[in-house]
Amino acid sequence: MFYDFTYFLEEYLDSGVFLLNLVSNSIGSLWGIGMYVLTALGLYTIAKRRSINKAWLAWVPVVNCWLIGCISDQYRYVVRGEVKSKRKSLLILTVVQLVLGIALLSAGIVTGVSAANSAIFDASWGRIMDSILVPLIVTLSLLLPLAGVAIAKAIIYYMAMYDLYTSCAPENNVLFLVLSIIFRVTEPFFIFFNRNNDKGMPPRRATYQEV
Repeated sequence: MFYDFTYFLEEYLDSGVFLLNLVSNSIGSLWGIGMYVLTALGLYTIAKRRSINKAWLAWVPVVNCWLIGCISDQYRYVVRGEVKSKRKSLLILTVVQLVLGIALLSAGIVTGVSAANSAIFDASWGRIMDSILVPLIVTLSLLLPLAGVAIAKAIIYYMAMYDLYTSCAPENNVLFLVLSIIFRVTEPFFIFFNRNNDKGMPPRRATYQEV
């Protein structure tokens, strides 16, 4: 059996599939890093120019949603006189989504391990089901709240993005939002290329309200 595995591994490495997968994964990783940098640089530039506190959060994964909410809240306050808290809502929903996602992954792993152990050491179908029943119920019970949190976050997130686009380029705000929803890959480019625009903001006085 070990010989068969070694032979398969040698054939896989020599076939070129390994190299193709390596190149593909490398390109995917570089693309992801590039999109992250474009988004972070765009958000940081907007926040810094508009005197928003903690602009450096643009570079921090997960919590950079706070900065998107800050840009939206500032726009609503300065232009419409509305006091909103999208920054808090986005941060709370993101943290809850992350916790639920980790819990769901853990429950799924436990379910898989329990099923594998039962299948190996006890071929009885009834006992296999008994061993995975509890983790399976936990896994399924996490799906609904996770979906609800994800939907709520998406709604607030795109409302905030609409404000961001409106503050930068109001003539294209709807177009940018629709494309960002349908083709998520376009969002980093829209943020980056509009980072120096304030077409939807009123003329600057000393500074905008800090948030």
